[in-house]
Amino acid sequence: MKTLVFLSLGLALAPIVNASPPPLSAHPPGQRPEEDDQPCPKIHIFGARETTAPPGFGSSETLVDLLGRAFPGTGAATAEAIVYPAAGGPDYSASVTVGIAAVVKQTAVFAARCPRSVIIVHGYSQGAQIMDDAFCGGPDVPSLNSSVPLVSRQVAHNVAAIILMGSPRHVAGRKGNVGNATAGGFAARPKDFRCPVFEDRIQTYCDSPDPFCSNGTDPETHQGYGRVYGRQALAFVVSKIIV
Repeated sequence: MKTLVFLSLGLALAPIVNASPPPLSAHPPGQRPEEDDQPCPKIHIFGARETTAPPGFGSSETLVDLLGRAFPGTGAATAEAIVYPAAGGPDYSASVTVGIAAVVKQTAVFAARCPRSVIIVHGYSQGAQIMDDAFCGGPDVPSLNSSVPLVSRQVAHNVAAIILMGSPRHVAGRKGNVGNATAGGFAARPKDFRCPVFEDRIQTYCDSPDPFCSNGTDPETHQGYGRVYGRQALAFVVSKIIV
């Protein structure tokens, strides 16, 4: 995959602690990049929220904001929330199906409009599940029967990094796993699952107390990945963009 060199990024991580974040141009839920007259950014971030979170980025916003600070400058980085129900309970499976389709559509629309922009993908909880399914395929019954990646070829080419946090699809031993979880989530991938097209660009964060990506009993662990691992995820993303 062709990567872009941003000369300012060599010092991008150091000032994050004390600097206030520059404005990150975000597309409100329901608004697509092609609906405005903004020029194409160097980097575009897609974020998908967790179950029952209100429309927007939800818990994915922590890393989205860190990325915005790391790539300062007007138009350097923009962000877009995946528009999907994020429903729970009996509507969960249908919500995942709609979410997968939204990931495929929104990323394709952006890549067609801005084919030179680098894409960063971040999903949290159910948002991580729909990102994982869209980029790595299923099956994820009953939400998805296809076993092949669904994103467009242009999107696949432009994606530099995929960050999944608290994903129900987590399975122990998968390349790119971060955290101490040894059990899988409630929608875990098969034991020997691989995502060969993207596996060098994916990190999946899960700790053992998490009841959704593992078999723990502590919901607070599930909500804390951005705080605990945000900088590590940011460093991974930067490493995939700078050559």
